[in-house]
Amino acid sequence: MADNSNQEYFNSALKIVLAAGEILLKGFTSPKEISTKKNPQDFVTQYDKLIEKTIIDNLLKLYPNHKFIAEESAANNVLTTEPTWILDPIDGTTNFVQSFPFCCISLALAVENDLKLGIIYNPILNQLFTAQKGKGAYLNNEKIQVTNTEVLQNAMFGYDIICLNNEKLIQYHYKNLNIIIKNCRGIRSLGSAALTLCYLAMGAIDLCYFTYLKCWDVAAGILILQESGGIVLDSNGGEYNNIMNASIVAASTRKLIEEYLSITK
Repeated sequence: MADNSNQEYFNSALKIVLAAGEILLKGFTSPKEISTKKNPQDFVTQYDKLIEKTIIDNLLKLYPNHKFIAEESAANNVLTTEPTWILDPIDGTTNFVQSFPFCCISLALAVENDLKLGIIYNPILNQLFTAQKGKGAYLNNEKIQVTNTEVLQNAMFGYDIICLNNEKLIQYHYKNLNIIIKNCRGIRSLGSAALTLCYLAMGAIDLCYFTYLKCWDVAAGILILQESGGIVLDSNGGEYNNIMNASIVAASTRKLIEEYLSITK
């Protein structure tokens, strides 16, 4: 019965996300009303709010008892054992504002503190990443899997730089980038944690590390990565067991994570 329910949730959510993708696609080339949150680099547009409202309203029509954790309207909600949708209406809003085509809708469902499905959709590049627990990960309905890279010097590193006037954060980025540049094959910054995890899942990159993020940035991507054979640990290298924890290190293999952490620590 649970598997049937999860399949129904997935089918319903997929239709809703694909429809909301039309809003994102239209907004990408349209004038935007831009405001900021707590810091001047943290943007929000009318399309973030509209997509979030559209997805939540449509899910509530189908599942009125379900809960939500969402960036714009339900950021302070806590995760319980109840079915909970974790939503980022536009992951990569700065990219969206700049017309840089790496932005997406990210939606996950957690039931009893366990991720059951993840959908990440970038309509600009026509990339739809999906996963259901135990059923593999897919890009546009084609199964994807991580690389078998185990050595850091052969690894492509996915890294996002958060631009804030914060000396501690600046030093953090400087230290990590210095290590990565010396030890990895290359660095790619997409400006979207959700898409970075998906690109790791499909083998375009091999390793990524995130901190200073929120659960809606990574929840769907974590399940997609896990279902593609990838490894997700907390930022200290411990087992990942808290969906609300968005500070993670992820890679195609555990050996790759271990080498990276041994150098950075």
